[in-house]
Amino acid sequence: MLINSRLVLIFSGGVDEDGKDIQKTKSFSNIKPTATDQQLTAVVNALTPLQEWTLMKAERTNLHSLV
Repeated sequence: MLINSRLVLIFSGGVDEDGKDIQKTKSFSNIKPTATDQQLTAVVNALTPLQEWTLMKAERTNLHSLV
């Protein structure tokens, strides 16, 4: 049974002196387990223009109860 979800936005923060990508993250915990992927995508699309960095990807992490 799905008991909790978390939304993580991963942004490009530029590159360091070695040319490696710098990643910035913003996490949102306690997302309603009943929220659909389409609803979370709408949230991501609404939040992205408000950020100073470029969105690389968005991830949803679900926590399930096994017993």
